[in-house]
Amino acid sequence: MSLQIGPALRSGADNLFSRTGAILLAAYIAVTAALLPLSNTMLARLYEDAGLTAATDAIPLVLDVPLAVAAGGYLVGALAGAYLSIVAMRTFVAGTGAAFPDGALSRNVPLAMANAVAGGIVYSLLIFLGSVALVVPGIIAYVAFLFMLPYVAVEDRNFVDALRSSYRLSKGNWLSLFVLVLIVVSVAGFLGGVGGLFSALLLPPAAGQLALVVVTSPLSLLSLAVVAAAFDQLREAADSDDRSGSTSAAETPSTPV
Repeated sequence: MSLQIGPALRSGADNLFSRTGAILLAAYIAVTAALLPLSNTMLARLYEDAGLTAATDAIPLVLDVPLAVAAGGYLVGALAGAYLSIVAMRTFVAGTGAAFPDGALSRNVPLAMANAVAGGIVYSLLIFLGSVALVVPGIIAYVAFLFMLPYVAVEDRNFVDALRSSYRLSKGNWLSLFVLVLIVVSVAGFLGGVGGLFSALLLPPAAGQLALVVVTSPLSLLSLAVVAAAFDQLREAADSDDRSGSTSAAETPSTPV
């Protein structure tokens, strides 16, 4: 069965605008807003070390802390973001908009986070190497291993098995997945660009950056919701095909010798 793009987009949007989606969105905005001054502070400290004090003065939301403290805080925030991604993927795949599914917040969290981080690094490396090669292999790597996180978060797979399973599940649907991702990225890019332009024109730098966080966070969460919907759709189709194949094999009469 080929991926149905329209239903995947609608399902993703429905999950985002559900009760659990709203809770996850609030948490995403809070974490992203907390990461913003930490990343700005790291950039400012690096500029200072390079002697670029004029550039430092132009950066808003800089904290009065050393680079090591800002980097440590950013790492903690990034781990919180990884945790939220795991919870979001489990919730969106389950499709429980009214309440979080059992175990979504607590099941195998350290192991899931470790595999999500390691798998994300390998995933990014595969995309980079493919893009350096001929661009097209990078795009194929992006869509072929797109379901690494769902397998890690939902089925508690290790990242190697998750990458392998993602390749098998996505094979035959690479073009549809590319179109799906392209739609989401195009919408996110357009809205993010418009939001960034208006923020830069109408708001002070600090308020503009925070406003952009409010605009882009729903788009990031929507991308997770759409990937979860595509994963659920293709996984159900694969399971249905497996059951049909097993039934057909069981009903086939044996040939007398």
